[in-house]
Amino acid sequence: MVSEEFLNIFRRIVAILCCIFGLPGNILTIIVCIKALYIRTNHFQRKVFHLYLVEISILDTCLLLYWIIETLLNYLHEIKRIEFLSLMHISPFSCYFYYMFNRICAALCSWLLTCFTFIRFINIFHQFNTIKSNIILLTSLIIIFSLANSYSFLVLEYNPEQKFNKTQKNNATTIDYTTICSIRSEYANDNLTLLMNILIAGVLSLAIPSILILIVNVTIVCFIRRIYSTQADDKVKRRSDITNYHSTRSTLLVISMTYVLFYIPYLIFNFLMIVSEDPNGIVHYWAEITSIFRHVSHSVNFYAYLFTSLTFRQESLFFLRYLFRPCIYFKKRQQFKQRIKRSQLIIIDKSPLPLPPVPLHSSLNGKSPQQVYIRRVDQINYNQDEQNLIGRNNETWM
Repeated sequence: MVSEEFLNIFRRIVAILCCIFGLPGNILTIIVCIKALYIRTNHFQRKVFHLYLVEISILDTCLLLYWIIETLLNYLHEIKRIEFLSLMHISPFSCYFYYMFNRICAALCSWLLTCFTFIRFINIFHQFNTIKSNIILLTSLIIIFSLANSYSFLVLEYNPEQKFNKTQKNNATTIDYTTICSIRSEYANDNLTLLMNILIAGVLSLAIPSILILIVNVTIVCFIRRIYSTQADDKVKRRSDITNYHSTRSTLLVISMTYVLFYIPYLIFNFLMIVSEDPNGIVHYWAEITSIFRHVSHSVNFYAYLFTSLTFRQESLFFLRYLFRPCIYFKKRQQFKQRIKRSQLIIIDKSPLPLPPVPLHSSLNGKSPQQVYIRRVDQINYNQDEQNLIGRNNETWM
């Protein structure tokens, strides 16, 4: 059986890795996709798929940042630096706000990815590329899941707990107040509340989207294989939307299947915790491990875009070059200065007589500026020695 200490250490290690690799990747994805939104297509329509990627990346960042902060607070509470264990225990407002925030973000991320999968599949047959549809969909999902999770205002409560401690200085009794956000006592053992929590937080928000994504992805793979086999048999007739197939097969399948592979084990073990007694606690530990791994799915989408999309790679490299351009320019400038110091140049005027200063070249007078030649020091010394030698030979011949 896995110990609690191992789970805490494992959670902190994964949180550190997600903070180092996940958060910067999501932020870079948001910046690159927002830039791509301003690039219009030939039909003067914005690319709505980039808008879906922006929204999914923002939700991934929120969920990942919330989990990292929760892990940090858990560690600080363990070493007795703070009194509260979670963000929900800070104040009565945070008790309800962060509960709703976490639930709504998780549901929106799941359903946006599901809708993105459906729309990408529909786009193979018919162009469905409007910003208006995305705004309507996002607004509808926010309203639906806000109303679905509104029962938390009745179920949750925020109570301070009193702990009596004796100090060692004057042996006086002091009272420490620690707050906790928990379910009300009358709803703690209520079957209806438990069933509502399972249906909304588990089935509606996570389980149904995961199953739909898996079904649609299998359908897409079978459909694309059939189209490729048809095109291999009939080489003359080629479909014009072959780019859509390739994009659907690569980027979309990778990010959606990554989500499914990380979330389905989490749902399975949480379902086993509900239906089984688990006297040894094995199912509980595996549920905790899968809960840690499901947050990894919110930090790997950037690398999925990077390895499956050539345009995304080019845009990311362009942004990184633009971001580090001052450092690159400073390095090149230092190298140029070193080159100038090594190669010494002397400017020689080839005119036989000193001339007045030549004005700038102008089209009015039609005169060209004075010609100036640049020679290296070793070439000048060689020419002077050659002229001296010729002069001596002429004196000898005369």
